[in-house]
Amino acid sequence: MHVFICSAGFEPALVALLGGGKAWGPGVVAVGDAHVVAATDPMFARQILPDATAVFGASIRELAERALEIVLSRLEQCPGPWRLDVFAPDSPVDANLHGETDRRASLVRDRFVVELKARRRAVGRRRTEDAGAMRVQLLLMDRDRLIVSLATPVALACGALWPSPFVGGRPAIGDDWDAPSSAFRKLEEALRWMGTDIALGARVVDLGAAPGGWSHVALKRGASVVAVDRADLDPRVGTHPRLTHVRRTAFSFEPDDPPVDWLLCDVIAAPEKSRGLLDRWLSKDWCRHFAFHLKFKGRGDYRLAEGAVKSARDSGFVVRAKHLFHDKNEVTLWGRRAPREMAPPTLR
Repeated sequence: MHVFICSAGFEPALVALLGGGKAWGPGVVAVGDAHVVAATDPMFARQILPDATAVFGASIRELAERALEIVLSRLEQCPGPWRLDVFAPDSPVDANLHGETDRRASLVRDRFVVELKARRRAVGRRRTEDAGAMRVQLLLMDRDRLIVSLATPVALACGALWPSPFVGGRPAIGDDWDAPSSAFRKLEEALRWMGTDIALGARVVDLGAAPGGWSHVALKRGASVVAVDRADLDPRVGTHPRLTHVRRTAFSFEPDDPPVDWLLCDVIAAPEKSRGLLDRWLSKDWCRHFAFHLKFKGRGDYRLAEGAVKSARDSGFVVRAKHLFHDKNEVTLWGRRAPREMAPPTLR
C-alpha cells in the first residue's frame, strides 16, 4: 500500500483525486494502487510513504525493532546514503494526544538509531539529511501502530522530488514578529516547496496585498514591491521605501514594463474569478515566477484548480499545486517560466 499525508478534513478530497483509498485517521489516506507513486502528484497530498507496511508493538523498543527488521536488508543491499524521517500525523483531533504521539515518535526514532548502531554500525554511518537519498519514513499513527516505508525519491515532471524533502510534508517556518499578519507563513511555505526564492532586487507585484503579509516576505528579501489593494496596508509595510501602494483592485491592475520577476496573489475572490486573473497574467507573459492562491467555499469540487494547472502549463510555465500545511480552504499554485527554446540558426 501507499500512504499519503494531507491536512485533517481534506481526506475526501484526496481520495477523490486518487480515485480511491481509505482515510486511516485525520490527515492520513492509504491506497493500494501501485500507479499512484510515480504517475500522480495529488494536490491535497503533502507527503507520500510508498510501499508502506504497518507494524504493531506494545513498547517503543518493539516498534523500533520491527521497523528495523523491515528496512535493514534493503539498506544493506544499497550501499549509498539514506535518510531517516520519523513523525506523527500533524492534525489529530485531540491536541493533548498529538503532543504525546509526537514525543513518542521522537523516542521511536532514537531507539531505531540505537538498535541500528548495535546491529549494523556501518549502515548507520551512511545516514544523511540529503533529500534525494533513499528515504526511510516511520509514521507513528498511535501508541502501538507504526507505518514503515522505504523508497528512493523520484523526480516529478516539475523537477521536484516525491516524497517531498520535508518531514511529514511540513517545512519548518519560523516566527516573524515583524510580519503584519500570519499569512506570511503561507508564502514562506510555498517558497520552500518551490525551491526558488525571491532574489535581492527582484521586481514583485502583490495583488490583494493588505494588510501586507506577503509583501513583507518579499521586502525582507530585498525586493521592490508594488502592493495592489484598495485597503490600507500595515504601517510597518506601507511606509517601506521599496514599496509602492497602488489603490486599485487586483483585477484592474496592469504592470508597467512587464514581465515582473514575481507575481504574488492572496486575493479574496471566487476561485473562477481568481483563475481568470492568473490566466490573464500568464498568457500575457507579465511575470517570470508566481505564487497564487485559489480560495474555495465548501469542500466540494476542486477540479478548477486542476484546470488552472493545465492552463499555466499551456502558457509555458513549470507549475505545481498543493494544499499546504498553513493553507485553509485554498490551493496554492506556484510556477516559473520554462526556458524558451533556442531560436534555430539563420541560414546565410
